[in-house]
Amino acid sequence: MTLQRWFEWLLVVLTAVLMISLKQLHYGVTQYKIFLLILLAWSMIIIVSLRYLEKKGPRSIDPD
Repeated sequence: MTLQRWFEWLLVVLTAVLMISLKQLHYGVTQYKIFLLILLAWSMIIIVSLRYLEKKGPRSIDPD
């Protein structure tokens, strides 16, 4: 398994940990605005990191 794959799986695991911890803290109920800001920020982190990995990684489509 490549380092890129490990990083992708790490993002999935960290997302699950974030969701579980926010559920345990009841942020979705008590602090809804903060909950949404956390989800928005995490989504941006995921998007930027996956785009960076896509540009850096090998191309799967050959332009020929």
